[in-house]
Amino acid sequence: MVVGGKAESIEEARKMLVEVVQNGAALEIFKKFIEAQGGNPAVVDDPSLLPQAKYKIDVASKQSGYISKMEADDIGIAAMLLGAGRATKESTIDLSVGLVLQKKVGDAVVIGDTIVTIHTNSLDVENVIQKLYAHIEISEEKVEAPQLIKTVITE
Repeated sequence: MVVGGKAESIEEARKMLVEVVQNGAALEIFKKFIEAQGGNPAVVDDPSLLPQAKYKIDVASKQSGYISKMEADDIGIAAMLLGAGRATKESTIDLSVGLVLQKKVGDAVVIGDTIVTIHTNSLDVENVIQKLYAHIEISEEKVEAPQLIKTVITE
């Protein structure tokens, strides 16, 4: 916003951005973006209007401990196998399917805790479940959650 000449300083830009989020103007613009792309802007206020998968399958932890590693690339491939992404440019994306990670690195788990929920239109997901188990590691040792924000740049 400073580079674009809309604000004279980063502080002024931040204040303007916070204001449009708080007064709802940003949400209205988001709705216009959705509509301009052929989508239904009502989903912003009512997410139940989004496509819904037929099945939700919880993937349970096989051991107690701490989530020590989640390999994002391979978890993404598991989602692609459901239809949430494209294997080729000709592939069709199923907007109702995907994965919800219920735990993150550093979280404690006990046997039976849900670590991932699969949203799918097919009950044939054993390959997805095995991929998830292969790429989400649980250790007996406590693992610190990674620092997601390294630094905040204010100038």
